[in-house]
Amino acid sequence: MDQIEIEIKEMDALYFDKEYAIYHPSNNEILQKDIHEFQHFKNVIACFYNYTNDMKIELQRIKTHFQVLKPEQRNNLLMNYEERIKKFDYCIKKNAHFCFLIVAAYVDMFPEMDLSQVTYLSDLPYFPHAQHGDISKLRITLKQFYRDWSLQGQAERDQSYKLIIDCLQQFYPDARIKNVKYQVLLPGAGLGRLVFELASRGFAAQGNEFSYFMLLSSHFIINLTQKKNQYELYPFANNFCNRLCENDQFEQVKVPDVVPADILTENDEMSFVAGEFIIVYHQPKYFNFWDSIITCFFIDTANNVLEYIDAIYDILKTKGCWINFGPLEYHFANQFSETSIELSYEDLKHYIQQKGFEIKCEQMQESTYNHSKLDQKYLIYNCIFFMAIKK
Repeated sequence: MDQIEIEIKEMDALYFDKEYAIYHPSNNEILQKDIHEFQHFKNVIACFYNYTNDMKIELQRIKTHFQVLKPEQRNNLLMNYEERIKKFDYCIKKNAHFCFLIVAAYVDMFPEMDLSQVTYLSDLPYFPHAQHGDISKLRITLKQFYRDWSLQGQAERDQSYKLIIDCLQQFYPDARIKNVKYQVLLPGAGLGRLVFELASRGFAAQGNEFSYFMLLSSHFIINLTQKKNQYELYPFANNFCNRLCENDQFEQVKVPDVVPADILTENDEMSFVAGEFIIVYHQPKYFNFWDSIITCFFIDTANNVLEYIDAIYDILKTKGCWINFGPLEYHFANQFSETSIELSYEDLKHYIQQKGFEIKCEQMQESTYNHSKLDQKYLIYNCIFFMAIKK
């Protein structure tokens, strides 16, 4: 399917149809309309672009700390210190190349990012706009590729995505029938794997995402990859703790494990809308519009989770289904400058039922998130899975 241009929707949302396109230098005037938004977008681009320099700081930290070891301590280590540094440096370069490819189409928007003298990624000039918080988000995004688009992430996807897909297909068994297109919305779509999986099964699937890190990355992996396992990635390279073996942190991931363009047909419908869920969708034109809404590791991202429930009820069709999977690890719980309504599942369930939903297929399901099997430490969520039917 061909990419198409984007257009501004109401409430400053950005709409991507079919495979969806993301920002391009020709769309510079769109971003310039909102200076604050443009600066944020610029910071995100800078973070991808500046990955090498940020990781060199990490590399220098490791070198400095190992220099305090006594000669006999070094000699008695199984680990070859110099070889470890070389491996880490190799992983940095591979990840930096991948990051640079993701944003290569957008650097022309910023004249201060002069690439005319660059012969290799290690020669990239420092672009001083990367924020510490953005660096952390980029590292999380690289791990998200592991979860969503690698063979190693299949087991983790099966813990959540498979359960959701099976439930939705059972509710709409005729989704593959010609001229039947059930409209399914997935807020918090991340890198778009679940959106793709549903679109390939005959649903008109639309992903909604707020993060530019996810939007740029999902556009790259869905629209621009040409073959299976095209890119080499080391998402856990900077994780030095909780390793059984030295090489565990250098676990190689190849992405994507499937090429969406090889699977999706011209009859399949997949789209993305960029923006905050409530702002974009909780408006009259979307009331009673969606056949199904899928929330996977999403509802606890709200400042007020009840607003999410209200919006889901209003925009879902009567007798439509809402499928939820995830924990209640409220994202703003420890941010005193942010509103955070933290409710138990018992409270939420009561509110959902009072709102007018009938809850079915309710169960608890263990799941990890962005977890490498080679890591000694990992968090298991006891996730809430349910299907709720709008009466």
